[in-house]
Amino acid sequence: MSNSKSDFIDALKGFDLWSFLAWQDIKLRYRRSKIGPLWITLSMAIFCLSLGVVYSKLFHAEVREYVPFLSLGFVIWGLMSGMLSEFPNVFVDNAAFIKDIRMNPFAIIFRLMTRHVIIFAHNLLIVIGIYAIFQLNPGLEILYLLPGFMLVTLNLLAIGVFLSILGARFRDVAPTVQALIQVIFFITPITWFPKLLPTSSWVVKANPFVYFLDLTRSPLLGFIPHETSWLAAFVTLFIFSTLAAYVYQKKSKKIPFWV
Repeated sequence: MSNSKSDFIDALKGFDLWSFLAWQDIKLRYRRSKIGPLWITLSMAIFCLSLGVVYSKLFHAEVREYVPFLSLGFVIWGLMSGMLSEFPNVFVDNAAFIKDIRMNPFAIIFRLMTRHVIIFAHNLLIVIGIYAIFQLNPGLEILYLLPGFMLVTLNLLAIGVFLSILGARFRDVAPTVQALIQVIFFITPITWFPKLLPTSSWVVKANPFVYFLDLTRSPLLGFIPHETSWLAAFVTLFIFSTLAAYVYQKKSKKIPFWV
């Protein structure tokens, strides 16, 4: 039976391998492009600015307040949704590695996550642009971004382990997750302000991505994340990690036969 802790540590030691493969994924995808993954950044920037101006009118909000809120929300959501959408098929897409060289499953997941973090780093140019255009200064509150980002990433890792194993066994998981991502997008305050809903609303309380977004977007906007967000993120991390460890212990040995 696989030991999730030892496999996790072994995968961390293999940083050189999965980080190199993540860079190669980016290079191969944009090998004939002059600006590479910056195309994603450019298209997202145009989308955020155009949508922000229109939606600010619909929500009767100041452009100076709404466009940064929307843009930073989209940048962070792009990271989270990108990982979530790929998790269910990650072992299927890497079947050759799993069958031929018995690559550590965690290394494959780390490769996927690193690739999206690299794209996220490119998209941070949008954040710099927003600061310059709207003359925003987040101040020392931006320091909360590092622990918040780490906590959110650990949650995504735990979710990824569960979804990747489940997706290897059942091919219906991938389209189901895609559908859920669309639903989560609309019930998460990315395009709308949380203050538009009462704090007792289940949409706010029961959606973990509300807290993940607060932990990462608020510091970029110059605000301290709410205490509830920290507590909720630690609770979800415990729940997701426990579930992921149990599934990994029970089913990881069967992955080569499923893919």
